[in-house]
Amino acid sequence: MANDNDMVVRQVGLTFALLASPEKRDVAWVQAHVDGYGGRSRDAAAHLVERDVRELRDLGVPARYQNGQVWVVKDLYELPAVDLTAEEASVVGLAADLSKPGSLGEFARSGWTKLAASGATRSMDATALMSVSNDIFQLRADTLRAIVKCVQANQRISFDFVRAPGKDPERRVVDPWGVVSLNNRAYFVGFDIDRDDVRVFRLKKVSRVKKVRHSDAFHERAGDLQALVEASLRGDLVDVTVTVTGGAGEELAQRGTRVSGVDTGGEDNDTITVRGVDRDWAVRTIASLAGQVVAVEPGEVRQDVVKLLRTAAEGSN
Repeated sequence: MANDNDMVVRQVGLTFALLASPEKRDVAWVQAHVDGYGGRSRDAAAHLVERDVRELRDLGVPARYQNGQVWVVKDLYELPAVDLTAEEASVVGLAADLSKPGSLGEFARSGWTKLAASGATRSMDATALMSVSNDIFQLRADTLRAIVKCVQANQRISFDFVRAPGKDPERRVVDPWGVVSLNNRAYFVGFDIDRDDVRVFRLKKVSRVKKVRHSDAFHERAGDLQALVEASLRGDLVDVTVTVTGGAGEELAQRGTRVSGVDTGGEDNDTITVRGVDRDWAVRTIASLAGQVVAVEPGEVRQDVVKLLRTAAEGSN
């Protein structure tokens, strides 16, 4: 089953990446931009791409692999067009991530080739279809599905929202506007009726979504949803500079800039700078690099990394 899930993630990612690409791509590009092909020799990756293309063709996806290049013939799609709103396209973009093991595997696999045919690409991140945070594994398919349908229909909803672990759920009533991602976390944006203002909710903390009948007017979307989320969470965003041993920290580099060959104490290392990223994500990502990190700035982020590593070490004893 795990291998089947890995295959689905890989093939969905390859399809979406090629649909979004304006030109044919070689195997090296696929390895660098599509999850599931890295960490292999070039020949092994080429064989895997070739096999995946054959299986995609069996599914009706007009993928091609020839002379070391791979592409999708977009004009040959025979599936009907799918008209997606910007919010729905963001959710469709989650499909490659949601194909991983967990409660959303079946949701993601159902009809993904038709969704790909729409030309929708993943708008959840500017980076290629790569790593995800734990949000993806904790989202419920029924919750996401219900919210998307109500966004499309301008339908008021109520739901349970848990502010923090151990807290009792609060019942909220909201006119839903859409689902937005920031630093691999999924957020739900809408107008909170009881609080008479716009509110942002971490989607994994939302459950038991129900339609609400109402006689007053639905509050129409106001402003750019991405900007609303960023403004709401601005206090949790940080700029970080990390010095790592050469080649390490690709996940950080995808979100920022890498300067190679920095001389630190007689060693050639890389310096990676990321700006405006989620603090928790930055701390967890830096901590995962462990012995490959030489320095971290600012100091408060460095302290959080050290604290996380100590907690992990104590938990393993």
